Amino acid sequence: MPVLPVDYPEPFAAVLGTMLYPNEGDAAQRCAFAAHCLAEPIRRFEAAGGALAYNDLSRIVKDGGARLDDLDQRWWGGAVVGELFKILFALANHNPERASWEYSARIVEKYATTAKVSGARTSIMAAKRRFLTVAHLWGAYSIRGRKLRERVEVHYHYADDFESFLTEAEILRKWGQTWKADAAKAKSPLPAGTWAMPEIWTPAPRKPGWPPTGMIPGILPPHDLLPPPGRRGRPRRVR
Repeated sequence: MPVLPVDYPEPFAAVLGTMLYPNEGDAAQRCAFAAHCLAEPIRRFEAAGGALAYNDLSRIVKDGGARLDDLDQRWWGGAVVGELFKILFALANHNPERASWEYSARIVEKYATTAKVSGARTSIMAAKRRFLTVAHLWGAYSIRGRKLRERVEVHYHYADDFESFLTEAEILRKWGQTWKADAAKAKSPLPAGTWAMPEIWTPAPRKPGWPPTGMIPGILPPHDLLPPPGRRGRPRRVR
């Protein structure tokens, strides 16, 4: 399995770059996104008298050359896959006979139609293929409302929440690589080449008063959006 770049000078930017550019041919864009995210903070840091280590600065500058002309499209695709994975996970726990990528895509498509936003099923499934190896990361991001938070009064900062997010994503990854529908020749939703945390990584100990992050809350399928059951709506396996 490929390993998430949490050793980058700014791990959040590097992980988000991986979420947006996850595939083998995306390496230059993946690094460029992280470098571009750091350009303004570095300027402010140095203007305030700070000095970035040469090795870190050299790495960031070298990474910043690729163009990111499709960034909006990738944000859309990642967000769609996050909703898709969240619904698949909820179905697997509450309606396992309907749990499949295809049925989940029908729900996302129905939501998009109701909300009058872009979301044709062909585009949804194309996004699923593009972002499959990071679907658990987008799923975790979707489940937590697509945001990071802090609670300074209990000494819970954005860095702690980012680590909690990674813990949540790892829970979903392990589920996605082991769960299978109750059908002949069923496959797990996530492939062997899914992005993962380093094997030696463990989250920092939690402190009293911290919010209930670092775990997956109970999620119910959106019953008001469930398509009627039928042959098309109840595929026999996860593909």
